[in-house]
Amino acid sequence: MPWIFSRYLIREVGFWLIAIVAAVLLVLTGGLFGRLLAAAGSGELAANVVGRLILLALPEQLALALPIALLLAIVFGVGRLYRDNEAFALAGSGFGPEHYLRPLLLLALVLAIPVGVLSLSVSPWASRQSLILREAGEQEASLSLLQPGRFLPFKGGQAVFYAEKADRATGRLEDVLIRFMENGQEVVIRAHQGWTRRTPEGARELVLEDGWRYTGLAGQAAYQVIRFESHVARYRFPQLLPPSSKRSTQPLTQLLQAGSAADWAEIHRRLAAPFSLLMFALLALPLARTPPRRRGNGLLWAVLAYVIFGNLLGLGKSWLEQRLIPVWAGLWWVHLTVAGVGLILLAYQNGRLPIRFSLRWKRS
Repeated sequence: MPWIFSRYLIREVGFWLIAIVAAVLLVLTGGLFGRLLAAAGSGELAANVVGRLILLALPEQLALALPIALLLAIVFGVGRLYRDNEAFALAGSGFGPEHYLRPLLLLALVLAIPVGVLSLSVSPWASRQSLILREAGEQEASLSLLQPGRFLPFKGGQAVFYAEKADRATGRLEDVLIRFMENGQEVVIRAHQGWTRRTPEGARELVLEDGWRYTGLAGQAAYQVIRFESHVARYRFPQLLPPSSKRSTQPLTQLLQAGSAADWAEIHRRLAAPFSLLMFALLALPLARTPPRRRGNGLLWAVLAYVIFGNLLGLGKSWLEQRLIPVWAGLWWVHLTVAGVGLILLAYQNGRLPIRFSLRWKRS
């Protein structure tokens, strides 16, 4: 009988887990796909790298989606047993919290293995590859500037670039014309030649030589005309993917060898994903319990717990980087807090704590 119930419970929670993971990934990848597609359509990114960038973003998104998905899946799955009074019938047959915890912790442990691999190894590797691919895509898109005899619109048509001749081998441009808006005024730049380059900070620069710069408003005579021998126009492509720090893309072995406080903070951040699955399994079970003839609010408490948990992780990581807490303490105090709250709630709901309190407001 316990084995049959365990399979039944895992099947119920697993259904919600798959549905929630699919929904979360659809939202995350949908927003990313929209930004990348818009950038490719405007010429700011090569179109042939969009699909690969989305695939490389999936490991990190999956590692982030599975913990919250498991938390909500247990709340929905076990909560359904209480709403349909199945849990109360099982309790009458001797099924207590331990019969729920064993299969749920086993499921969390099974999920923690691939999530740990994703968070510790696959996701940093994918982030490195994504940066390389994004750089290549931006460079390929910037080569479109070298296409001769073609007007290229940027920023939704607010800027236009044109070059009469272009040498792809040397990157030299001839008879360059640029029009854009700056501080509410129209700017037109014309130069006999130019070329593109990239600064160490990541910005791109268009170096123009022997030209004129006209600034003013169309239809008005008050134009400013400047003759220049050399003019540098800097531009930067928008941030299409979530910004990644240098440490978030480093391999685990490199972080261990460096061993600084910031490196250990990054290691503990990666470890948080697999361990949070086990902690959420402990916390979700009491949140899913609904008293008879009363609508449950476990979903609200689960979302609130996840938000608090994420904020505590960010705060703890910041404290680690600033050496306000020792490295050995890491972020374990966050996990122990979540597990402790879950165990206390379980003990209280099953009458193993002497205290009693009510969460209902009393009418005056």
